[in-house]
Amino acid sequence: MGEELQQARNVFVILNPVAGTGDRDEVVAVLEGHFSGEGRRLKIYETSGAPDEDIPALVREAVAGGADLVIAAGGDGTVSTVAGALVGSTVPLGVLPIGTANVFAQVLGLPLDLNGAVELLADSFATAPIDGMRLNDELGVLHISVGITSLMQRDTPREAKRRYGRLAYLYVAARWLFGFQPQRFNLVIDGTRYRLRASQVLIANGGEMGQPPFTWGPDIAPDDGVLDVCVINASSFRDYLVVGWSTLTGRHRKNPRLRYFKARRSISVNSKVSLPVQRDGELAGKTPVLVEVVPGAFRCAVTPEYAARRAGGEAQTKEIPARARAVGNPAVPVSPEEAAAAAPVTATLRTKLSQIEAPEQAREVVDELIRQAGDAKAVEVRPAHEDESPAKAVQDEARKPGPSGVASTIVETAAQVSAAEGETQEAIAQAAQRATNPELLGVEESELSGPLALLREEILHRMRPYQAVDARLFLAVNGLPHPHWANEVMYALTAVMNGGLGWALALLMITALDRRRGSRALRQVLPPLWIATMIVEYPVKHYFRRRRPFIQLVQAISVGRKPGTYSFPSGHSAAAFAGAWLLTRHFPALSPLWYTVAVLTGFSRIYLGAHYPGDVLSGALTGTLLAEGARIAIDLADEDWPGIGK
Repeated sequence: MGEELQQARNVFVILNPVAGTGDRDEVVAVLEGHFSGEGRRLKIYETSGAPDEDIPALVREAVAGGADLVIAAGGDGTVSTVAGALVGSTVPLGVLPIGTANVFAQVLGLPLDLNGAVELLADSFATAPIDGMRLNDELGVLHISVGITSLMQRDTPREAKRRYGRLAYLYVAARWLFGFQPQRFNLVIDGTRYRLRASQVLIANGGEMGQPPFTWGPDIAPDDGVLDVCVINASSFRDYLVVGWSTLTGRHRKNPRLRYFKARRSISVNSKVSLPVQRDGELAGKTPVLVEVVPGAFRCAVTPEYAARRAGGEAQTKEIPARARAVGNPAVPVSPEEAAAAAPVTATLRTKLSQIEAPEQAREVVDELIRQAGDAKAVEVRPAHEDESPAKAVQDEARKPGPSGVASTIVETAAQVSAAEGETQEAIAQAAQRATNPELLGVEESELSGPLALLREEILHRMRPYQAVDARLFLAVNGLPHPHWANEVMYALTAVMNGGLGWALALLMITALDRRRGSRALRQVLPPLWIATMIVEYPVKHYFRRRRPFIQLVQAISVGRKPGTYSFPSGHSAAAFAGAWLLTRHFPALSPLWYTVAVLTGFSRIYLGAHYPGDVLSGALTGTLLAEGARIAIDLADEDWPGIGK
């Protein structure tokens, strides 16, 4: 059994107003909106970066004054600073991930969007003990590294990080990646000495790199009382490609260029040439250093799902089953607990849908769907049974007889999807899709083929012409065979191209082959690519999400599409086509290759059931236009990356 959920009343926030690319005013407004209830107290302290600023002292003072939750609103560096002040305290740390990479939030499976993160902390949350890494009397919570990543951290200007996010690191990474040779290191791990050569020594309290599906290694957990030491020895372009492939495919321990050690007490790191040390995104001196393991250093607010998995003794890093990858969003893995909890939704929908035996019944069901959905927006809808589990709420609606009961079951399922978040939302959506779109799983539901066809045809008949064409194309693509190997290929493609990462890797490869031309392309492609991608992923998707009528979610569930929270337009497609457009300007002879990759990326989103073709086409057009607009604006302003590439 998991621990009881907590709700904070007296909240103290450490806000880094210049972290990442966040909007300070928006962060403050969202915090005040969620913590302004009766009986609650909210105090926000904004960091200034002054030399005499003592954040740990402010945190300890707030705890002594009765704070029952301390929130770190910033990047991983802000999180580690606040966490260090909470060592030994029972007051939990809350994380508001508004930094550049926000890897700590990814490690714990916390919501990465501003509203989702604040809603978790303002509502009921669980807590979990998190290990720490003590270095120079300060606590690290994520990674301490020496080598490529520490040099990259040292040489990337703060302004570039703020303007371009994690892509700001890539140009500096390219410079060091192909100009840094392995160094001699002397490691002492729990008293045992190791002399070796390495291009990177990483002490990890979490496996995530910050860009799924890449990880530093398997079975690296933040709450197991152990720190993992990863040693990378790569000296050539081929070595780095092999290491990258190993991290992508999860075959870390089979690569001779990667070595792993575990530490329960301490790790000493020394190098023949003194090198900078990076701790949670901030520089922390130079080698030699001594890192001490601090098991259960502080408590952190986490989702109930994370706490349940931890209580059950399961590994926190899970491989996403191939079948789940094909059905759902690869970025939101579903735990066995969530899948089991949502499973009754599938059975209930199948039972109700089987009652549709004639076109007249399908017509009555759709009439009732339209009536119950009304004019509400999807973001405004809440389930009819808010005090019950999603599956129980759907089952309750299924007790109603006739077409009204069929419609009520579908509408309640859509309402549960609209109101839920994270894994729960993904699990309900997948459960609904198993009933209404079984062909995506390669399953033949002969008993439901007739009822599903009747319901789909009636809904498609009520849609506007372009919506109907879009839905029919989606169903046609998902009616194609979905063998295991095809699912794996499509999942790998969508993972690599997430956020335009694949284009950044391609540019790094080009830089290795032609340094002058590749460096120029890196500087001129990545900024507009990142700008276009971020605009689509945040303001554009948020705008259309707010405007989406609830009936669209109901229709999506009925015809079998997985109704994602932010499905229009496709962010993957926007990044893929933006990158293809920008790369074509530099390497026109390879334009067929760039656009082939972009088209396959867009197709993979339809094939995996995440988007309609219209989402993909709109994403392609929006991404291309935004990328070209950003490129023109940057050229007109004649601005280059500050401090790098000059």
